Amino acid sequence: MQKSITVIGATGNLAQPVIRNLVAKGVQVTAVVRDVQKAKAALPEEVTCVYADVSDLDSLKDALKGAETVYISLNTTSLDPSLPFHTEREGVINIVDAAKENGVKHVMQIVGIDSLHEEFAAKGLIYKTNLIRLPGMDYIKKSGINYTFFHCSFFLDSFPVFIQEGQFGIIGDHTYPIYYTNTTDLAINIYNAIGNDKAYNQAFSVQGKEGISFPEAARKFLDVFSPETQIATYPIAAIPEMGFPAEEAEFMEHLLTYFEQLNEQPVSEQTWQILGEPTTTIESFAKSLVS
Repeated sequence: MQKSITVIGATGNLAQPVIRNLVAKGVQVTAVVRDVQKAKAALPEEVTCVYADVSDLDSLKDALKGAETVYISLNTTSLDPSLPFHTEREGVINIVDAAKENGVKHVMQIVGIDSLHEEFAAKGLIYKTNLIRLPGMDYIKKSGINYTFFHCSFFLDSFPVFIQEGQFGIIGDHTYPIYYTNTTDLAINIYNAIGNDKAYNQAFSVQGKEGISFPEAARKFLDVFSPETQIATYPIAAIPEMGFPAEEAEFMEHLLTYFEQLNEQPVSEQTWQILGEPTTTIESFAKSLVS
């Protein structure tokens, strides 16, 4: 029987490659999007695109008709929990309410590994966006719908974004190991979670097998992807001088300060046993981007 999944946040930077990998594995994908024409241009032609906005409950109720498995791929970049609406809080609550009305059997969501393993914060810092995200996750848990959370490490997919004007920019002093993941391996985990009762009501860490610092990982990636690119390092204190809008600079400073002290440990063996082991290395992922 063909597997199927409905993706909310389908045109995001992490959702698009996941969808392409799922389609390649024969999964029937429905993308819930705000701009159907834009989504059709960005996603494989096999994907069915339907309209909904996570701030509009009625549109979600229509979009989720017939859905059995829903995958939420949303991202919060605000540090202000007092705002009346966040996609990962009120938006997720609306998604769950629409899912319950339509008899959805399984809700999956991608989140950060830090929200499952607070002990990784070597200096005890709190990642403030989790204060926004966690109420939505709690609502999923209490909904009565089977859930799966994918708590992901840093994505190799973001590495090309760090390259500007012939340099790979690293902001902060990053010495702790990171067990990088990628959308290719995440898609395999999602594929194996569809219709799998062993994945129900579980929180899975999603990591690669190699723990390596950010500068070391950047060099391994660049040696394959762009050997001529040099690595440039900047202190976090330099962010205000980089010309970002004030709100963006504030978020970046908080994110990188938290990330700088995140001492990640290997914790994904249960994930590998149930949903499959990672097969993609830094080098092989870089090669896939240039091939």
